[in-house]
Amino acid sequence: MESGVKSKSPDHSECRRDRARGATVFIPTVELPQYIVSIAELEGGRRLLSDDITAIEKLAHLVARRIDAIRTAHERYERDIREREMSQLASEAELRALRAQLHPHFLFNALTTIGYLIQAAPNKALTTLMRLSGLLRSVLRNSPEFSTLGEELAIIAAYLDIESARFEDRLSVSIDVSEELRQLRIPTLLLQPLVENAIKHGISESRAGGEVRISADLIGSDSQTPLLHLVVRDTGVGGSGPQFVNGRSRGVGLNNVEKRLNCYEKERAHMHITSHPGIGTQIELVLPAITNTEAVKA
Repeated sequence: MESGVKSKSPDHSECRRDRARGATVFIPTVELPQYIVSIAELEGGRRLLSDDITAIEKLAHLVARRIDAIRTAHERYERDIREREMSQLASEAELRALRAQLHPHFLFNALTTIGYLIQAAPNKALTTLMRLSGLLRSVLRNSPEFSTLGEELAIIAAYLDIESARFEDRLSVSIDVSEELRQLRIPTLLLQPLVENAIKHGISESRAGGEVRISADLIGSDSQTPLLHLVVRDTGVGGSGPQFVNGRSRGVGLNNVEKRLNCYEKERAHMHITSHPGIGTQIELVLPAITNTEAVKA
């Protein structure tokens, strides 16, 4: 089979008999390059009959359709690779933005708390300072785009310990995640902004304080991979629908999480927010439950 640049109609193949009792068949692919099949002289001096020509032209159509299908599949594969690379770059940019906005106001609050504890409870001040050092080391390092749920919860636990020192009896924490689920792979710093949001906009706005609860479970799916269901719930002041819509459009935290979920797996990953004034807020994340072993295989 030889490649050619001669343009033919996509629905038209042509078989030309030559003087040497052979034939040349044009393969009518949709796009260039198109191809030519040369049939040598038949044995015994036999000539190609009309039925032979018809069969060859039908075969040329089948070959053309197959070539077009392979070309389309190859183009789709290359497009998927480009889109995946663009999504990864977008996720990395969003992660950098998230780290940049995480540090300033939290660091200010943490240092203010430590300054107060130095006078009131020096031993607690030292413990809080060590937790802050460990937390900043974890967050500031050049982490990969994905980590395990357990690693994410370790960062959150350090963050909540520091906030507990600030809020004292006004903040209680509950984390209900099994060891099995802690091995699952999730985008780095996916939950931390939700917990920070619960503290900043829920608990800190309530005089009585409140509780932050983090839970995880698996839910059924019609595909082979189950879905990981993550919930961050607070019993703070809550809010109305429009308040959260405006907050998501202006802030980095919730907006960042939603965008990264779309980049991660748009069809199966999503975020849902429920909030009621005076009752609290619940944020649910659903994403594919992927283990580290499965990630390496992929």
